[in-house]
Amino acid sequence: MAHFGKCPRCDSDLHTNLMSGNSHVGGLAVCSKCGWYESQAQAKLRIKTENQTITFMIAFAVSLLLITAHLINWGSHAYSIPGLKIGQWTGTLSARGYDELAQACVDLGKFECARTTYIENFKLNRTPEPLAKLARLQVRLQETQPAMATFNAYFKNGGTDGDAALLYGQLLEQSGQDAEAEKMLELSITSRGSMLPIAATGAIVRIMMKQGRYEEARTRIETFQASAGNAKGYLNSELAQIEQAIKIYKTTAKAQARR
Repeated sequence: MAHFGKCPRCDSDLHTNLMSGNSHVGGLAVCSKCGWYESQAQAKLRIKTENQTITFMIAFAVSLLLITAHLINWGSHAYSIPGLKIGQWTGTLSARGYDELAQACVDLGKFECARTTYIENFKLNRTPEPLAKLARLQVRLQETQPAMATFNAYFKNGGTDGDAALLYGQLLEQSGQDAEAEKMLELSITSRGSMLPIAATGAIVRIMMKQGRYEEARTRIETFQASAGNAKGYLNSELAQIEQAIKIYKTTAKAQARR
């Protein structure tokens, strides 16, 4: 006695044994319990349809899971990322597209993705701006030495951004490279046009004070404060310290001259 499967209506076993109440006659599977029957051709078509339905449902479920994972992974950037990624993979992504992709990575905390994208953008488009953005990201992540190396590469490749020069100058000052810091701070001032260079001038004055160049520092502040009407409100505490230092120096010099 061989089974021919299950009746899809009442789930009874289909047998080739006629005495069991179920029949397989003339290419038909017949269930005598509920009266259901099916030809072999119909059975093949039904099984094929069922398999196709199962395959579709599995593919749909997998697609739904992938879409959900993509939405969770990229958040508000989920709709723009596929086009950007395709452009990146095919080598057709513009410099602006690379910027958008890198910014999306930064927004979502995917910093390694951002690093890779900035470097790839620089290599492919030969523009230094991605290096400045990478350096700022490294500063944000407190990666001081890599940031300084990236800023150095940025300016060697023709970068002229005043804000980048200011930030690089501040990093150089913090690392004790005063001469290079002063050059970058001066570049920052000349590159920022009409903007009042408060931070850059303050940093230059600090370097001069640290090196004992008090007269030069005082002149620098006086020149700065005379450059604009609203400049007189800045660097007054530094100016007071310089005046005090000069006064002490002169008093000490006179005392030594009397001996």
